[in-house]
Amino acid sequence: MYTIGREFVPPATHAGGLRYHGAAPILSNLLQHQWIEAVAYPQRSVLEAAVRFARTEGMVPAPETAHAIKGVIEAALAARCAQQEPVILFNYSGHGLLDLAAYDDYFHDRLSDD
Repeated sequence: MYTIGREFVPPATHAGGLRYHGAAPILSNLLQHQWIEAVAYPQRSVLEAAVRFARTEGMVPAPETAHAIKGVIEAALAARCAQQEPVILFNYSGHGLLDLAAYDDYFHDRLSDD
């Protein structure tokens, strides 16, 4: 498992989604064998993608789900530029109705990308 270490203490900040400094063993293995690529996005752009999704689909995604949505949007835009039509599959893992504070912070410009 990849980790920042047991001594790591993340800074006290609001972060969209779960912030865990390790990864599941299966994900670590898939990454190590280059079957997947790990991608990180700034949280403001993630919430921007979530708002776009909510306005389009009528469902408010959880911040964790919003990271996947941001990746889907990026993959779709890249496919369009390459004139490709791939099948893009993602896991909508949950609604954001319990995370409305994150959206409030986003709309009131209280989120940072740090």
